[in-house]
Amino acid sequence: MAILPCLLLSVFLPAAMSSANIHSGNLESLIKANTEFAIDLYKQIAARDQAKNIVYSPVSVAAALAMLKLGTVGNSSIEIDTALHLSGIESASVNAAFGELNGILFDKPQDNVTLRGASGAFISNKKTVLKNYRNALTVFGAEIKELDFSKSKSSTSAINKWIAEKTNDQIKDMVTEDSMQGVTSLLLANALFFTGEWHSGFNPQMTDERAFYVSHYKVIKTPFMFQRGKFKYAYIEPLAMQVVELPYAGKEISMIILLPEDFNINKVEKNLNHENLKDWTDKLEYETVDLTIPKFKIEDALDLRSHLQELGITSVFDSSTADLSGISGDKSLFVDNIMHRGILEVTEEGSTAAAATTIRVVARSLQFEAQFLADRPFMWTLQHVQTGQVLFLGRFSQPEGVVISHTEL
Repeated sequence: MAILPCLLLSVFLPAAMSSANIHSGNLESLIKANTEFAIDLYKQIAARDQAKNIVYSPVSVAAALAMLKLGTVGNSSIEIDTALHLSGIESASVNAAFGELNGILFDKPQDNVTLRGASGAFISNKKTVLKNYRNALTVFGAEIKELDFSKSKSSTSAINKWIAEKTNDQIKDMVTEDSMQGVTSLLLANALFFTGEWHSGFNPQMTDERAFYVSHYKVIKTPFMFQRGKFKYAYIEPLAMQVVELPYAGKEISMIILLPEDFNINKVEKNLNHENLKDWTDKLEYETVDLTIPKFKIEDALDLRSHLQELGITSVFDSSTADLSGISGDKSLFVDNIMHRGILEVTEEGSTAAAATTIRVVARSLQFEAQFLADRPFMWTLQHVQTGQVLFLGRFSQPEGVVISHTEL
């Protein structure tokens, strides 16, 4: 079964040393903003290492930053709003929209698919945290726990236990005792866990090893899964890119894979935005597809501080400019670190999907089987079908294994 327990984003706030109902328009605006932020952050991560496998949950990062924003004032608040593309939406509407989105996405009883989200606020029992801020966190359904951060071992254990429980033990030891040293006053955490079986699973007997071309010159042998079936498929001609949708059981969540034919994944990434992604997925139509994709697992730990600073969130990290007085009533707090961990596993029973880039679909006859062979770097996205919310986003650039030469194939 594919397991996508992704993420944990934690925000540390060390002390400085010296709901109303919403209409669908607000929800749609939030989802558009979340997608734009997801792509902005993806491009920051991808630019650092062109060969890096990427897995992260943008909706979880956005939720954690939105919880932080509840306690910010002035420029600190404006910077988060701008980076999250929320400047044009009233704060009350944003918070209510997050609440509505959580209600749509999470903890829906369904056979063979689980999507669970959780938010937590771990507050120092030695630091005053305003009642208004505690109450505001309930919009996100946050569990609020008081800890003695001076006891780094017990506080670390409590936080890691909470994270492990929310991710079915897939993410362990998120925080370390060393990271909890000092004057931590508040830790915000958001966890997202997904596990699901494919709507149409792969037969393990059809899985065999073949070449994955990291580049024209670098080849790694890895297990590939195969099936022929009816899938939503599109060919985006100007980008020479194939797009395919792999639904999970119940068809409420799908993986979308964006596969450039010419190894030019950078071109896909440059063209990726909210409008293009929607346009590409709107072009998907059912076709008979010979589908061959690698069986793989990605794990990644991200220090998001520098990435978010590149997106304009800077003042909260500076003790001289941070204004988190909405949390404590004074300006003694600033953000020390933001961390994120993700895991994605794709197997015959379950898996994840990739995102796409613009342009028209080439018409194909019903008698022709589309050949979708993901034997080179591709992007993927895991999306909630009804809302279009991007739950997870990433890139698969290279599998584990021994590099082989072309003569060994």
